[in-house]
Amino acid sequence: MPRLLATQSHVVHGFVGNKAATFPLQCKGWDVDCLNSVQFSNHTGYGMERVFGTCTSAQELQLVFDGLKVLSDYDAMLSGYLPNQESVACMAKNYKELKMKQPNLIWLLDPVMGDNGQLYVSKDVIPEYKSLVQSSLVDVITPNQFELEILYGREIHSLRELQSALHTLHKTVPIIVVTSCSPELFNDSEHLYCVASKRGQTPTIYRVPIIDSYFTGVGDLFSALLLDTIYNMQKGPKSKDVVSLDINHVLGIVQKVLAVTLENSPTNIKAAMGSPLTMKEMELRIIESRDWYVFAGPTDNFVYRQLDAI
Repeated sequence: MPRLLATQSHVVHGFVGNKAATFPLQCKGWDVDCLNSVQFSNHTGYGMERVFGTCTSAQELQLVFDGLKVLSDYDAMLSGYLPNQESVACMAKNYKELKMKQPNLIWLLDPVMGDNGQLYVSKDVIPEYKSLVQSSLVDVITPNQFELEILYGREIHSLRELQSALHTLHKTVPIIVVTSCSPELFNDSEHLYCVASKRGQTPTIYRVPIIDSYFTGVGDLFSALLLDTIYNMQKGPKSKDVVSLDINHVLGIVQKVLAVTLENSPTNIKAAMGSPLTMKEMELRIIESRDWYVFAGPTDNFVYRQLDAI
């Protein structure tokens, strides 16, 4: 049974951060150790005036890391939302130590900073994430396009600029999955586009239908399932240098979870940020979707085209 250390947010009610990642990974056979960067009553989509709880200080995080050092026989590490520069730096310091001690550890970093042109963390986390990405210790990053632009240092307005960003970041990061790209890149507002790129291989663009509602925790679920996929890919019978990166299965599971969520929610409800009643109805149905985490049936094909075919 592989073991994972996951450092990201925790909510008592609902499914984001570690709450979204843990159960699906357990269904897939992972032993998940959770280090919570915040403990909130619910996620911030309910409206900040309805969120109660605390952020874990860097000192508190370090105390837990100190206790884990004698237990650090991990196979993978996942890092997601961290609230400030001090907590990002603390995670980085300890994950680097674990990675240097166990070079075969898979480290998936979700550089959670913002979306749609807006930061929702302090600006001082940016140099921390840039330093991490340039360290050559991180194996996988899962930025959205806005976060990719921050790490790259330039805005991206075309597929060729996207290629350039991937090429630059691949100098230090083997696998990059851009979880969502601007619709303007494809002149298509009816689909979500995701780009998966493995160093030395042609990036693949995936196209998935947009569901007309707001869901929170989807990125956390995606990163967890992606980590499982990459771990199994690299532990498989073929060399990791020749196995292509295929995330159809990951996207398929996420789509099934969203479908189950809709099936178990009232009809004619569309969740919106800051609307507690609608956000509550559209919490991901992580438990009800349990069969899909281990379902071995046919995979939907979301492949759109290769990135260099432009």
